[in-house]
Order: sequence, then C-alpha cells, then structure tokens
Amino acid sequence: MKTKENNAIPRPKLKHSLPKPTSKTSSFVLGSLAAAVLPLAVSSAAAGEAATPPPSRVNALVDLTVTSHYLTPRGMDVDRQGVVFQPLILAFFNVYQADSKDAFIKDATVVGGFWSCYGTHQLPATQGSATGNKTGWIETDPIAGVSVDFAKNFKVSVTYTAFDMHIYDIPFSQHLETKVSYDDSEYLKAFALHPYVIYWQELQGKAVSSTDANPSSSHYFDVGVTPGYTFKDFYNIKLEAPCRILMAADGFYGTGAGPTPFVSLYEIGAKASAPLPFMPAGYGHWSANLGVKYQHFCNDNIKATQNEDGATVVYGGVSCFF
Repeated sequence: MKTKENNAIPRPKLKHSLPKPTSKTSSFVLGSLAAAVLPLAVSSAAAGEAATPPPSRVNALVDLTVTSHYLTPRGMDVDRQGVVFQPLILAFFNVYQADSKDAFIKDATVVGGFWSCYGTHQLPATQGSATGNKTGWIETDPIAGVSVDFAKNFKVSVTYTAFDMHIYDIPFSQHLETKVSYDDSEYLKAFALHPYVIYWQELQGKAVSSTDANPSSSHYFDVGVTPGYTFKDFYNIKLEAPCRILMAADGFYGTGAGPTPFVSLYEIGAKASAPLPFMPAGYGHWSANLGVKYQHFCNDNIKATQNEDGATVVYGGVSCFF
C-alpha cells in the first residue's frame, strides 16, 4: 500500500523581501535561514539613503497538518483510526530571475525537503523495524524538484518523491511528477479557476496496493481546479473549493477486480484559510486552515483494496513562511 499525501509543491512567488505575506498553505521546514537574509544594500551616493534590499532568493515553508485519517491522493485509505499528524518541510532556492518581464522564462526555483506521517493508531511495523511489532510512524518521503515560471502565467514543476514506508513490509518506491498550472486570475479575477494537469510516473516499485506477483511501473493523469475567494474586509479569510479527477493507466491499480475506467476517482472539497497577524514580526508569516474533502472511487480495483466506495477526511493545519 504505497502512499503519499502530497502532490508536487509549487514555490510561492517571491515578490517581496523577507518577511513577506503568503497565502500558501503547504508546509515545509528549513533547518537554518542564515543564508536567507541578504546583505543590506549600499547607501545611495547621491541621496545618502539606504536602498531597498532585493528579495531573498532563499525561503522556507513549514507546515503541520492534522487529519482525521490518512487518505492519499491515489485513493489509498492507509490509517482510518485515531488522529494523523503530517509535518512537511520545504526549502526554496531561487536560482534564476529574468531581468525583463517580457522574457519567456520568468524564473526558476529548486525545491527540497521531506514529508512525514505519524498516527496515534498503531499499525503493524515493517519486519526488523526498530519501533517493534507495531508503530505509529507510517511514512517518510524525501522531496526534490524544480519549478519554472514561463510564458504568461504558466508554471511547470518537476518533482521527485520516494515513499519510505514503515508499515506492512511495503517496499520502497520512487516516482516523478510533472505538473503544469495556469494562473487565470488576470482574466477571471475573483472567479479564477487556477487549473492544472499532472502526469505522475512510477519509476521503481508501486505507489498503491497491488496483488500482482510482479507488478510493473505505471502512471496516471490528474486534472483539477482550485477556485477561491478572499474576503479582504473580513480577516482576509480565503475560501477554496478544490476539485480534481484521477485517470489511471491500465495496471496502475493491479488487483484484477475489474477493468480500468476512464476516471479512477474524483475528489471534491472545501477549505478555509486565514493569516495569523498576531504573530510577532520577524518570526515568519503564519496562516491556519481548516477543510474537508471527499474521494469517490470509480475504479473497482481501488474498491477491492480499500473495501469502500469512498472516503471523507476532515483536516486542519498551521503553516509558516520565512
């Protein structure tokens, strides 16, 4: 039952020098941010006033999500009891920024970090694990990738992930995700959909449950939108309604329970997030979120491994951007 909760993680746009506000809700921890503080700009020789320092090219995002259970984007309902804690830590290194707004390539950012999952409910541990016969430590996933803003309002992100599972003797697996997104807010304003398309490829091992003796690597496509609206006059609360469909290739869910339909699962949800302005200046920009999502399984192979037609998850979290 190979799993991971998070898809590729886009880099927040670095339009201001630190500290800066952000509405990004994903999470990430960077060990030391000493390199994120750029030297002060030299004083203007003519005016004798300090120039505005350029935006930082090194940033970090730290997030902790608490969920009612662990449901992956691929429909694997891993842990359905207790409470699940999912810390995520990412560092962003802006390695290129165009001098002209008319440039085809706007900027490029390298991303690195990890995601993990801990549950209050104990599950059978992998044989030989230092945690004993049962463990609440479910998974640890390293993350590495690059994102590029190009053309007008387009972004492409290529992200490598590996799933190191600590339960059920699930083998190690590796994957590559390519995501293309488009920011349509310039045209639709408050009704922007923020569409995206994801191609997700298994490189080694399986990311889902399979009964095949020698399962082969496979892939799927994810298509989704994330419409939202921010109430600027009411604590800057942002309401979003993320929706997506997953279209898996034959053999991705290898159970033999039935044919692979065009849509393997669909997901709908609602999410509210807001900044936490009471946090002291200099400690990053904090935000909190609360949401619910429902996945419906259209693929008989998913139903066979999960013994259910769908699953609902309630979640909330706190994130900080430096």
